[in-house]
Amino acid sequence: MKLSAVLLSEMINKEFHVVSQGNLETTESFLRPFLFEDGSGFSTGHICLVRTGDTESLSSQLTGPVFLIISGNLDETFSPPPHPYLVLDASYSLSRIFNFIQDLYDTYDSWDEHLSTILLSNGSIRDLLSVSLEIFHNPLSVIGLDFAPVASAGTEHIPEKYHMYSEDGLNIEYVNALAQDEAYTKMQEAADPVFYPGYITGLNTLNMNVKQDGHTTHRLVLIEYEHPLDKGNGYLLSHLAGYVEYLLYHEQAPASRQSDALHKILITVLSDRTADYLDISQRLSALGWSTQHDYLCLIFQITYLDQKKITTRAICNYLDKQFPYSCSFLFKEEIVAYFNLSRLEMDADTVAGKLTYFIRDSFLKAGYSRPMKGHMNLRRQYIQASTALDVGSRKKPYLWIHHFNNVALTYILEQSTRRLPGYMLCHEKLLDLQRMDREQNTEYMLTLRTYLEENLNATQAASLLFIHRSTFLYRLDKIKNILDSGLDDPEEIFYLNLSFRLLEQEEEKN
Repeated sequence: MKLSAVLLSEMINKEFHVVSQGNLETTESFLRPFLFEDGSGFSTGHICLVRTGDTESLSSQLTGPVFLIISGNLDETFSPPPHPYLVLDASYSLSRIFNFIQDLYDTYDSWDEHLSTILLSNGSIRDLLSVSLEIFHNPLSVIGLDFAPVASAGTEHIPEKYHMYSEDGLNIEYVNALAQDEAYTKMQEAADPVFYPGYITGLNTLNMNVKQDGHTTHRLVLIEYEHPLDKGNGYLLSHLAGYVEYLLYHEQAPASRQSDALHKILITVLSDRTADYLDISQRLSALGWSTQHDYLCLIFQITYLDQKKITTRAICNYLDKQFPYSCSFLFKEEIVAYFNLSRLEMDADTVAGKLTYFIRDSFLKAGYSRPMKGHMNLRRQYIQASTALDVGSRKKPYLWIHHFNNVALTYILEQSTRRLPGYMLCHEKLLDLQRMDREQNTEYMLTLRTYLEENLNATQAASLLFIHRSTFLYRLDKIKNILDSGLDDPEEIFYLNLSFRLLEQEEEKN
C-alpha cells in the first residue's frame, strides 16, 4: 500500500536524526523506496534515497512526484527541492535507511492484507478494528452519527469515567454536551480526519466520517489513551475507514429482534387508521404485551439541538435501557415511547419521576398520556400525549413536562370553540351581565363567578369580595333577576361555570 509523506516522516523521525525537512503536507502518497546511485535508480511516485551530492543530478531527471530521503551533510550550496524531502544525518548509511523503510511497508502491507482477508471471509467490523490495534496502539470504535454503537476494540482498557457507553447505556450527559458543541457538529460533513479535543469526554479523538450516498452516517473514532495521536494516524484512519464503509453497506442486515417487531406494530397502530386491531392485539400478545397490561404513552418534542437527528437514536437507546419493557421510536419528527407498566412493575408516577431530570438535562419537552389498560386505546393514548404536549406548550411554555390531566379542560374548551367563538356558546344572559358591568361600572360578573367558585356559599363569597353579607345578597338578587334564574338548577350552574371559562378563553385569544 502507499504511505503518506506525513506518516513516513513521523516514523523516520522516531528512528533517525533528521537535519532538515520540508513540503510534507502534500496530498500525494508514495510506494516503496528506490536507491539513487550512479545517476540512476528511481521512479516517480516512490520514495527515493539519495546522497547529498547526487541531489542536483536527480533533480534534473524528475518528471513526477517523489519523496526524497537525503543522507549527508548540508552546506551553503544546498537548495531545498520542490518535492517533499527529509535530510538525515550523514552518519546513517543508505542501506540502513532503506531497510528501515522497507520494514515499514512490510508492516502496513501485512495489515492491509489482513483487512482484505476479513472482507473476503465475511468478517465483522470488530475484526477490522481488532487487527488494527497493533497499528494505532490506541482504542478504536465505530459509532452512528446518532451515537449508536456499532463496534469497538481496545476500549475495555479505558477507565469507566471516560466511557461514552456504560452498563446503564449511553452517557446522556456526554451526548447532550456534544450535540450542543459547535466544533463537534461541524465535523459531520468533513471529508478528512478531524481532531477533536477531549474537553467534554476527557479524551482526545481523531474522527473519520463514513458516508453513504455522499452523506455521513457513521464515524470511525481513534481514541487517544495510552499513546499520543500523530498526524500520520489520519492517513491510516482514512485507509481503515474504506474497509469499514464496505462492511457497513455490503454485509447483510442482522435478523430482526423483538424490539424491531414491537416498533413495526406500534408504528402501524399510529399510522394506519384502518389497521386490524384484532390482528395487532394478537401480535402484541405474542410478544408479551398482554391485553391485561397497563400502558403509558409519552411524546418527546425534539428541540433545535436535534434538528439533524444527532441524538434521537441515543435518546431511544437510553429509554430502552432504563425501561426494559418499553418501546421508543421516531414518528412524525417526534420521539414516541410506550411503557408496559405492568411488566415494568411501575405506575405512571414512578416512570415520570425517573424521567424528570433526563428530560430537563436533555433539553426535551414531554407530553404524558393517562395510563390505560389493553391495546384498544394505544392510538388514543398517543393522541392524549400529543394533545398534552401541544396544549401544555402553548399554555405554559416555561414547563418541560405536560400531563394530559392538566390540559384536558383547556382541550375541551378549544374543541368546543372550533366552529363557533366562546361568546356564541356561553350563557346568553351572562353577556347582559358583562354589558352592564361595562356600562354601569358594576361588578356583577365578579360577584357571580366568586359565588359559583365558592359552591353557592354567600357568606364565604362576601368575605372574599370584602363586602357585607347583606350587600352581597342584594347584589345577588339583582343578578338573579338579570339572568331570570334562581341559580338552583345544577345543569344551569354547570353551564354558567363553563361559560365563564369560554369567555376567559375568548379574552386570551383576543
